[in-house]
Amino acid sequence: MTMVSRIHFDDEDQAIAAAEALDAAGHEVALIKERFAGEDDDEELDYVVCTPAGKDEVQQVVGTEAFVETD
Repeated sequence: MTMVSRIHFDDEDQAIAAAEALDAAGHEVALIKERFAGEDDDEELDYVVCTPAGKDEVQQVVGTEAFVETD
C-alpha cells in the first residue's frame, strides 16, 4: 500500500504554492477542494494537497504552516 500525505490549507494560493514546490521537487501531487462537513457555503473550503511524499519531505517544503496528515 502506498502512503499518502495530505496537507490542508485554508488559503488556495498557499495550497497551489505547496503543490508547485512538491512537483518541482519531483513528487506527484493532486490539489483537491473539499467543502467542510455540513457546510453549504462555497467560501468554506479546505484546500488539500495530496502526495505520496513522506511527512518529513512534506514538512521540508511547507514548514509548519499547514496541517499534515499521513496514512
